[in-house]
This record gives sequence, C-alpha cells and structure tokens, in this order.
Amino acid sequence: MTTSAAPGRKFFGLVSAVGRFGFQKLRYGRSIAGQIGSMWDLLRRTVWFCVRPVGGFRKLKRQLFPLMSNVGVRSWPIVSLVSMLIGLILVLQTGHVMKRYGQIQEVPGLVALSMCRELGPLMTCILLTARVGASFTAVLGSMKINEEVLALETMAINPIGYLVSPRLLSMVFMVPCLTVFSYLVGLIGGAIASYLVYDISGAVFVEKTVFYLSMTDVVSGLGKSLVFGVLITIVCCYYGLKTEGGSMGLGRNTMVAVVTAIVVIVAADMLMTAFFTNYLLPYA
Repeated sequence: MTTSAAPGRKFFGLVSAVGRFGFQKLRYGRSIAGQIGSMWDLLRRTVWFCVRPVGGFRKLKRQLFPLMSNVGVRSWPIVSLVSMLIGLILVLQTGHVMKRYGQIQEVPGLVALSMCRELGPLMTCILLTARVGASFTAVLGSMKINEEVLALETMAINPIGYLVSPRLLSMVFMVPCLTVFSYLVGLIGGAIASYLVYDISGAVFVEKTVFYLSMTDVVSGLGKSLVFGVLITIVCCYYGLKTEGGSMGLGRNTMVAVVTAIVVIVAADMLMTAFFTNYLLPYA
C-alpha cells in the first residue's frame, strides 16, 4: 500500500510545483504588462503637457534651460571621451583583418558606418542612462519620499506636467545634438588611429568616409537616439514617481530604473535596426 501511494504523492507534488511555478510566472507577466501600460500612460500624459505646459511656456522655459544644460553640456565631456575611444578601438579591431586582405584603405568606411548607424547613438544613450537617467529617478524619488509631489498635487499643480515634461523636452532637444558630437569625435578618433597605426592620411579618411556614408545612415542614427532619449526619460521618471520605502526604496528604484532603461533601449535598437535594414537602408 505504501509502495503504490509513493508514486502518486510524487506525481501530485510535481503537478503542484508546476502549478505554483506557472502561477508565479503568470503573476510576474501581469506585473510587467501593468508596468508597460503605466509607462505608456505616463508618456501620453507627458506629451500632452509638453503641448500644454503647466504655467505656460514662459515658466517651462525657466525649467527647461537648466535641464538642457545638465543633459547636454555637462554630459558632453564623457560622451566625447567614450566616442573617441570607440573610434580608436574600431580601427584597431578591423584594421589588421582588412590589412590581411589588402583592403586597409576601406577601414574609414567601416568606422563611419559603425559609428553613425549603431555605436554612436547606442553608447551615447547608455552613458546618458547612467548619468542623467539615474539623476531623474533619484530626484523624483526623493521628492516622492519627502512628500513634495503630494504638495504639488495639493496646490493643484500636476506633477507630470511640472516635473516630467521639462525632462522629456530636454532629452528630446539634447540627445540628438550629443549624438552628432559622438559621430564627429568618434571619426576624429578613428582618423588619428588610422594615421598613427596604418599610415592612412586624413584626406583619404575623409574621402572614404564621404564615399561610404549617406545621409540615410546619419538620419537613422539620429532617429534611434531620439527614441532612446524618450525611453530613458519615461522609464526613469516612472520609477522615480513610484518610489516608496525611504532611502532603501530610493536606491532600489534607481538601480531598477537604470537596468530597465538599458535593456529597453537595447531592445528598441534591435527592432529599429531590423526596420531600417529592411525598409530604409537598402535604398540609400
């Protein structure tokens, strides 16, 4: 009797474990879907307040310019440093392979296409996620914990229009500008490495860059950076406005916001690359 009951208990135990696992995953999936819906609603309301700003455009301008300085001017040194290093790395990684096949003069084209299509916008926005997105989450989270957001609501000031909309506009204006600087500095780094390592002159580098690069490549990279900037703002502000639990909750939400934003922009980069490759770049 005991022998025949043991397999039954194991079977029902396995079914129970599978059921609990499936229920947990279902609940986790519903949580993710709920967060995506909340972020979409935040984006919709933020865009509305960008068109109809709280307090009028004069008050929005007073908030916008300091944020643009923080996003653009103060981020420029680190973006330039990383972009130049990426240009150097691209030449060093591709040069010895191209030299093996006698095509070393084509290295500038590879650097230009890699920087403008992919690495320029992606690395710029990853750096902005770490520097600017984390600050968005930390500032809004601190305001939420200290009940400053509640105070705005008490004064009949919409927190989304007052706090999130200026941050979205600052990212929309400044991220494409930083991406253009990333293009230029990365190409300068590539030109320096090409001259020092493979004796490719600056004139040849510019000639090959112009030959390979089209305006479609530049515009596709700028379009990516614009979408990435919107995603960074919405994700980081969302986690900032839902912060709870004091300093521990603030640290946890800042970490989650940065990680989530990086994952989201990499996923968006994959989707946009597939779209541009299939529908836009073949005709360039």
